[in-house]
Parts: sequence; C-alpha cells; structure tokens
Amino acid sequence: MAYKKRSTSLEQEKAQSRLDGTKQFENPINFGRGLTEVDYTTQITLVDTLTKEYNSMLIKADGISTQLDQAEKDLAELSKRFLNAVGAKYGYDSVEYEKAGGVRKSDYKRTPRKTKPTA
Repeated sequence: MAYKKRSTSLEQEKAQSRLDGTKQFENPINFGRGLTEVDYTTQITLVDTLTKEYNSMLIKADGISTQLDQAEKDLAELSKRFLNAVGAKYGYDSVEYEKAGGVRKSDYKRTPRKTKPTA
C-alpha cells in the first residue's frame, strides 16, 4: 500500500507568488508586525522543508510496510508448518493437535451428498 505523497501545497505556491509579486513594487518588504520578507520567506521554507520530510518518512513507511507484509506471509507459512509438525508427531485426531490450533479429523463436519431426484 503506497501512501500519498505531497507535492508543493497550494498555499505554498500562492505565498511564493505573492512574495514575488510584492517584491516588484516594495523592496525591501516590511509591513511591520511579522509581515517582513524574511518572516514570509522563512515560513515558505518551513512548509517546503516539512513537506520534504513528510515525503521522506512516507518512503520509509512504504519500505517498512513491504517488510511487514513479507514477515506476515513468512509467519503464516511457519504457522502451517508448525501445525503440520504437531499433527505428524501426535496425529491429526489428537488433543495436542487441537490445542495447537488445528481441527481434529473426527470433528470435521461432513455434508452428505445430495442425490438428484429421478423423474
């Protein structure tokens, strides 16, 4: 299962566009109270950095997810082999086989075959 990566956000693109547009008529940009070019650029860079970090973590998560899927398949195979070993040693109709998680042969429900009625 691949996680959804993020590209540059709409807000980031809009902010960069506003900064570039404002630079054309106001240089240096300083409207006071945290509305400076440095503050704006810092926030845009922060969003870009966090997006890259997020995507990097998703790549790692995808790798771990693949490893987990394979480990679960390996565990399922080992469980089958383990149950078969108990059945081979104690018998497939034994209490030990049932305790290990198997269904004893004598407990199988056999459905009778239906015969077609003759006309």
